[in-house]
Amino acid sequence: MSAYSIEEFIDIIQTDVTIGGALPKNLPDHAIRQFIETRALPWFYQNYQYAVSKMYYLVNEALFRTEEYTNYKYVELPCEIQSITWIYQIQNTQLLQLGLNVPNLSVNLGVTNQPYLSSYVTTIGELGVYKTLIDTMADMMNQMNLYTTKFHFNQLTHRLNILTQVKYHLVLEAYVNIPPENIFSDSYFTKYVTGWAKMQQGRLLGTFDFSLPGGVKYNASDMVSGGKEEMKEVEEEIKAMSNSSFFYLIKR
Repeated sequence: MSAYSIEEFIDIIQTDVTIGGALPKNLPDHAIRQFIETRALPWFYQNYQYAVSKMYYLVNEALFRTEEYTNYKYVELPCEIQSITWIYQIQNTQLLQLGLNVPNLSVNLGVTNQPYLSSYVTTIGELGVYKTLIDTMADMMNQMNLYTTKFHFNQLTHRLNILTQVKYHLVLEAYVNIPPENIFSDSYFTKYVTGWAKMQQGRLLGTFDFSLPGGVKYNASDMVSGGKEEMKEVEEEIKAMSNSSFFYLIKR
């Protein structure tokens, strides 16, 4: 699915609202753009699980010894960060501390070196199953070895407050906004903005006495109710999506 620029996306919305250009375009493009940037995108970033992606940021320990941090006790983070789930301390240089698989658990090392597993009695499928079980166990053990830090993050000000003393480098596990052009190709977002555009156009036509050539009049109330229904359907479906999570044993 290709991404759209905001101009291309607005054209798609206008085409839908005007039924392929059969009706006059009454809603200005800048009004749709303002709704997209100030209301639709923020709502999707906060509520739609596919509008964000997980990323990791490294914060050098030296930052917490600067005069600015000592005075104000916060770190300014990039504006694309929507939320922070965990902050891990890097207390040593081992990859295991960052939650990465131990290299000796690879198929070429750990699995095939087992005395009771050899190419004579096992198949590659059995080795794959065994490797998957080892990786799962390694991930669980890695999570138990992680040291976390208490914090408070305000998404509106993009300020991160660390609530404990910092002695090590930190790794932030955060959810970051994906580029807007990728959201523009999502069917939920298209339906949401189209519903708003229909609702606004219905309000506009209902406020003033508009008539088409031949004396045919718009059904403004139907456009408003139809637009509201489309927006409500999108909001309910997104909020009903499963947001499964897992519990981890961690050190503090």
